[in-house]
Amino acid sequence: MLSALLTLCLTQLSAQSHGNKKNRGSDPALSKSYLSQAVYYGTDLRLSVRQMDSVRYHTKKALAMKKKMTADQVSLYERRVLKRFLSEGQYEDLFVYKNLAEARVLGEKAWKEMLALNYVDESDSAKLFLRVWTHIHTVLVAQDYYADKPGILEKYLNDIDMNSPACLYRYYHNGERQQPANNYYRSDFLY
Repeated sequence: MLSALLTLCLTQLSAQSHGNKKNRGSDPALSKSYLSQAVYYGTDLRLSVRQMDSVRYHTKKALAMKKKMTADQVSLYERRVLKRFLSEGQYEDLFVYKNLAEARVLGEKAWKEMLALNYVDESDSAKLFLRVWTHIHTVLVAQDYYADKPGILEKYLNDIDMNSPACLYRYYHNGERQQPANNYYRSDFLY
């Protein structure tokens, strides 16, 4: 599952960075609702008319639930409903699309802070920046995908952390350097 999710993230990121931009007239980051995100990305997810009708129906139901329940309970309802009528691929893609904008913002913020801390420098490649951004995006997608399974999420995030780019590991661990032997996938052994 780890390699499939990472591959999915990389594929979606490269597709997004090469165009496929649509002017939809609204910002998806304004809503944290999974159902609203499904409506917003309905075309990208290739939702059928029947699936869109289900999403709209459950969106109305979730809005009514917000008055009586906590945000976590409503999110749990939305994830369960979506899992019932979206394919596994559509369900994963929803989280990929949903987290793209936030990953960009967080990636740029982390990069600027790593520059200030001298963990990276201006001459570092765009490839390293893309690895940092992809790593952050993968973490965000995993948090949504495994939100209902905290044990699996924790294990998965630990695995992702151990395979993070060395500069990002150092950034998240207050300057502590990662042991090269613990991360066979690193290409940036200089840090």
